[in-house]
Amino acid sequence: MADLHGAAGALAPLKGIDVDLVAFSGDLHNLEAAERARLVAEALASLGPPVLIVPGNMDPKTVAPRIWKNAGLWMIHGRSHRHGEYGFVGFGGIVVRDKRRLSDPNRFFFDEEEVFESLSKAFDQIYDCSIRIVLTHQPPQSTRDRLYNGDRAGSVGIRRFVEEREPELLLCGHIHEDRGEAEIGSTKVANVGEMRKGYAAIIDLEGDISIEWIEPR
Repeated sequence: MADLHGAAGALAPLKGIDVDLVAFSGDLHNLEAAERARLVAEALASLGPPVLIVPGNMDPKTVAPRIWKNAGLWMIHGRSHRHGEYGFVGFGGIVVRDKRRLSDPNRFFFDEEEVFESLSKAFDQIYDCSIRIVLTHQPPQSTRDRLYNGDRAGSVGIRRFVEEREPELLLCGHIHEDRGEAEIGSTKVANVGEMRKGYAAIIDLEGDISIEWIEPR
């Protein structure tokens, strides 16, 4: 899931969901204050399964990592994680064109080269896993990244990484209006949609990777 944007109540239908792991692709928060952010993180953790998470552009950089750790969420931004035979790598935030925004102390903003280098380095640590899964906030360029006005808002660095390293699956969010799946070569890409409105997905990794879409109730 992705893009809850602080709406903890939207998680209620998924309480006790029968899955092995929750992968959250950023924007758990909406730049809210620390106490409210803590309650939202604890609501996500209370679903039951372990949670892997990367930050989005609306997750406050100065408080989110500490709050997530205290809530028991596993932040894999710039890191790898193994879950049995499955390997995960993560990189959150978004790429910004205005380089002056990179110095914002409270936002996860990056340039394309940093995205590519970080994902590549982390991927080397899970290369031998049977299925390699990438967790990002921003979609790859030209893949489930179309805005309402028709413009594309994906990351060149993420796209380059996928084309060169060929993971089996990439999960993302950020562009609420382009929910769905696509492929880049042999890589399946899923923009899981806006959880704030009740959209998410269940991914089955056994055999061929399949996606069951969760709709608002």
